Amino acid sequence: MLRVLFLFLCLFHFSDAKESLYVNLPKDFPSHQVQSPFGEELIHLIDGAQKEIVFAIYGLREQGDILEALQRAKKRGLSIKGVVDSDSHGKNYYTHTDTLYELFEIRSDHKSAIMHNKFFVFDQKILWSGSSNISDTGTGGYNANAVVVIEDKEVAKAYIKEFKQMFDGKFGRAKTEHSYTNIRTQTSTISIYFSPKSHTYEKAIRPLIQGAKHSIYVPIFYLTHEDLSLELVKASKRGIEVKVILDASAAQNVYSKHEYLREQGIALKVENFGGKMHAKSMIVDDRYFIAGSMNFTKAGNDTNDENTLIIANESLAQSYNAYFRALWDTIPHRFLSYNSSPEGLESGNACFDGIDNDFDGKKDQEDPSCQKTSKVGYVSSKKSYEAFTRY
Repeated sequence: MLRVLFLFLCLFHFSDAKESLYVNLPKDFPSHQVQSPFGEELIHLIDGAQKEIVFAIYGLREQGDILEALQRAKKRGLSIKGVVDSDSHGKNYYTHTDTLYELFEIRSDHKSAIMHNKFFVFDQKILWSGSSNISDTGTGGYNANAVVVIEDKEVAKAYIKEFKQMFDGKFGRAKTEHSYTNIRTQTSTISIYFSPKSHTYEKAIRPLIQGAKHSIYVPIFYLTHEDLSLELVKASKRGIEVKVILDASAAQNVYSKHEYLREQGIALKVENFGGKMHAKSMIVDDRYFIAGSMNFTKAGNDTNDENTLIIANESLAQSYNAYFRALWDTIPHRFLSYNSSPEGLESGNACFDGIDNDFDGKKDQEDPSCQKTSKVGYVSSKKSYEAFTRY
């Protein structure tokens, strides 16, 4: 039964009128081609666009089919503008981001904070947004991610306003604050928040946790936010079922709250996928779900350029709940108390995927963890510590 469910979930796409949810269970390896339902939908939306595409993405790596779709749109005469992340030297973590500068109108910020958004807006009416990067591990399907597609002009308008601020050179705290609550579509009520000016945790996530009636499920990449962790514990102690799936590389972060949550009786599994648990999400009471680019960290809330959607839609929330449970069931029971190594033989194909999964400068057979099972739960180098704390 689980095998059938696994195969079904690999093609997960849930639609409720003009709001759609796309998720994936991690593939065996990264892919230079799109291997995810949200990546396929992104290409479909690019090919269907008629006038304009704007996007804010972390960067681009090894996704030629998405790049080719954008080039086809440019040849059709579409206006294509984008914003990407860059460091103080103008460099991007993803190797093919420079190609975007060569082909389209691209802007970036050269400060220390991260432009961490992952969204596209098509013809000022359709939004594609979520946790997936445009990369061999993101849209390529290796990591677990969640993306929503919303056809609504008011939602699109909110994202275009955020995009224009960044395209015009205003990033981080230089931006003007704007958030949107209770946008009503045919089937959903949607609220939108943009870090770092919207106080996303304080205004949106904390009230949702405090108002939970029976369940909170958290598939998340990083969880270092202290107050959010305290609220999860409070919810658990008042009888709310709280479950968390955390990424294995994030579990090595010295600021990770996963051991504290376990000590307080919360069921928490550290994944052993090979790819990452990369969603930035939460499901509350089979009624609300959180999607977007913001990790549950202080930097995600207070420093980085991020976007977060709070969607009240029982049908989609229940579907996302089913996805969470499928992920939960694929992770062995022992990882409720034991942290898998992100670059180890116990974690899928992490030792054979060509990726430095624990950010220590060593990958695959170069990493001692791939030669034998080793102790985990620590930051293995200063370099990996710095990589972790950026988020």
